Amino acid sequence: QSPPIILNNKNDIVHVEPLPVLSKSRYAKIIKASKTSAGLSAKTEKKIAEIVGMGAVKYNDLSQHHSRDIVFSWEKVLNLEGNSGPYLQYTIVRCQSVLKKSQVKKFDSVVTDLNKAEENILKIVYRFPEVVQAAADDFAPNVVCNFAYDLAQKYNVFYNQCPILSAETVETKNMRLALTAATEQVLRNCLRLLGISVPERM
Repeated sequence: QSPPIILNNKNDIVHVEPLPVLSKSRYAKIIKASKTSAGLSAKTEKKIAEIVGMGAVKYNDLSQHHSRDIVFSWEKVLNLEGNSGPYLQYTIVRCQSVLKKSQVKKFDSVVTDLNKAEENILKIVYRFPEVVQAAADDFAPNVVCNFAYDLAQKYNVFYNQCPILSAETVETKNMRLALTAATEQVLRNCLRLLGISVPERM
């Protein structure tokens, strides 16, 4: 079987070799333009750009089915709100931030009355082992990518709808922290399987 051809959205062939370097350079510009970059050292900015830039290119390739030509678009590759490596990395960093701010080490909770957003996370997290097995059986890393994107989307809906650190009860707070910790771990495991690292900040 011939290797897939990488095309851009104009159907031009894209050369693979310079993509990681170009991706790091483009994301470095995004960092500098971001409000969250305030206070970051040049060394830290460079490290984040390297991790996110490389992850973006890897994820773009692995998220597409191996039997089809790979379509490449910078808008998609570095999109912080779509099905991309940076979006998943950002979600993990968001989870890390919540857990760090909570200063809670053990999430004891007996809450059983979950809302829809909470249920959605719980249901998808439990599917992780079977998804990994399916991806291995079919030699299809895109299956892991699709799963991770689905989980990240559901977590971000939950994050925007459900107060975590300011939850109405301690039990609810701990339950939501537990969901955050589970999301962070599963997403990190997904990216580890794909050979993608996660920065401490974005």
